[in-house]
Amino acid sequence: MKDFALKHNQRPVYYKSLEVKDFKVDKESRTVSGYLAAFGNIDSDRDILMKGCFAKSLQERGPSSTTARKIAFCWMHDLTDPIGHFTKLEETDAGLYFEAYVDDVPNGNRALTQYASGTLNQHSIGYRYVWDKCKFEQRPDPEHPGETIEVFVCYEINLFEGSVVTLGANENTPYAGLKGQQIEDASKALATDTENLLKDLEPGIAYSIRKLISRHIALAESDEPTKSLGTESEPQGINWESITKAIQTNTENQ
Repeated sequence: MKDFALKHNQRPVYYKSLEVKDFKVDKESRTVSGYLAAFGNIDSDRDILMKGCFAKSLQERGPSSTTARKIAFCWMHDLTDPIGHFTKLEETDAGLYFEAYVDDVPNGNRALTQYASGTLNQHSIGYRYVWDKCKFEQRPDPEHPGETIEVFVCYEINLFEGSVVTLGANENTPYAGLKGQQIEDASKALATDTENLLKDLEPGIAYSIRKLISRHIALAESDEPTKSLGTESEPQGINWESITKAIQTNTENQ
């Protein structure tokens, strides 16, 4: 499963946000510049992005590349709603620096207005881990001097797009039953707990579990009655027993 997944690059897309209040916006020239990601710090997912992790993506799909499938500049991670294009993407010691031109389109104009007002001050990247270029390491705990924590150090990731966002996006859908701030808090906690668990697994197993969870979420959100092949049946809940068994088996084999 690991070799198959790596060969076909079948991975979920992740999102990572950065709040940057010193970016520059020029409404007359319709340009914006700043940083999409920071290097060297331990983020809320306990990831560390290392300088060089974007190098391959920038070479293959950066603004100066010859491909037509360049890294996109989007509104809220919506690949169907690009608001402009990156004119510059480069790694500095601080992080991934960008310069972009904002098109004269509804959400492009909205972005310029809300950049200027301060309503929008965060950017986020859509990417996939290159699993064999990332690894767990022990690093000093910034919150507890003298102690260490395990972090996921990323030496290469596959960058697809950069977006202006209200809040950092999250790949997990919050479960029903909570409202307002409770949903946001629960979603962040669920994302962290899930990823901390799945990162400990062999990549192929982790991918299979993510895929299974996504299928269950899709079924739960569907308005149509759940049916088996040719036979009506009651909607089935997530088989956590089988998922737990797979996790336990993988852990025991490590």
